[in-house]
Amino acid sequence: MSINIPSVQRAIVALPSGRDQLVKIVNDYPVPEVKPNQVLIRLTSSGVCHSDLSTLQGIWGGAIVAKVVGHEGSGYIVQHGSQVDATQYPLGTRVGVPLVSNPCRSCYACGLPDGEVYCPNSPFHGVVIDGTWKQYIAVNVSYVIPIPDEIKNSQTVGPLLCGGVTAYKALLTANKKSGQWVVITGAGGGLGTLAVQYAVALGLRVIAIDTGTVKKTLITERLGAEQFIDYMETEDVVGAVKRITGRGADAAIMLAPSEASYNQAIHYLGLQGMLVCVGLPKRGTVLQVEPATLIHTGIRVVGSLVGTRTDIIEALDFVARGKVTPAMEVRPMDDIREILEDMVAGKISGRVVINLE
Repeated sequence: MSINIPSVQRAIVALPSGRDQLVKIVNDYPVPEVKPNQVLIRLTSSGVCHSDLSTLQGIWGGAIVAKVVGHEGSGYIVQHGSQVDATQYPLGTRVGVPLVSNPCRSCYACGLPDGEVYCPNSPFHGVVIDGTWKQYIAVNVSYVIPIPDEIKNSQTVGPLLCGGVTAYKALLTANKKSGQWVVITGAGGGLGTLAVQYAVALGLRVIAIDTGTVKKTLITERLGAEQFIDYMETEDVVGAVKRITGRGADAAIMLAPSEASYNQAIHYLGLQGMLVCVGLPKRGTVLQVEPATLIHTGIRVVGSLVGTRTDIIEALDFVARGKVTPAMEVRPMDDIREILEDMVAGKISGRVVINLE
């Protein structure tokens, strides 16, 4: 099987922060050369994650190192490095490209349970090294994600490589049993709609917090959440959660990156409740909780960044078995500026995937 590989490609390139536009599309971005332990992937689509927008806006501080953002790519292998066993992933094999690029598996972080996502020697795609908003990417073969044959549409994979596995991992981190109550904030967003589905698939009882009748209908009638709290129309969210559960929630998955939402959650968790921090608030956000509250209730506060390669493969299996279906909209690459503007304006429901073909 021979595949023609061009020397240049189309790419969405990040512009320095402070400009009116965040990105531009170029037609002459170099196709990377493949190192011995890498494969070259022809990307056919990529998800657009809210963290991509935050990176472009410089919300978390620091200049963008990568010229191309994106970390939810899917496509197929077109070239093997000289040290790659071509029989493992033959040419044409469909694969995904996630946020984590190449954990060293020898440092202190990699030795921790699930520590590969914190490896200092593994730069993130779309943050430190070029990401997936382009047509070709070279990736270490040990960290590509094989796409199950049962998933016929590769475009559905992108949102799972970050958003899906982040939601799934947060629920695993909460460590709650089937039948227990979990609150999911920001439940109507791209990450939230996935979190609701994974929670339901795991047998958890879901209280979704968001606003609007459209989101309520989607979350309760299509995705399976048991309860919906509209925070704009509910004067006492804490009281509402306690009335529904009778004792407080067993866990809260914090996807909405608002200070008020985080501080509210501490008060609606029940005994030994778990507050799982996922949504990244702006710098300076403070979680206001007295140590005595944690001591007397057994409430725990933990962070959850993103899942491991194993977690991603597990998360994809839920899709392959029909338990989870990403709510997504596929749009052309040329729409990227409009997509980002819609994200800023809060007009995006579910996930957006850009077509790179």
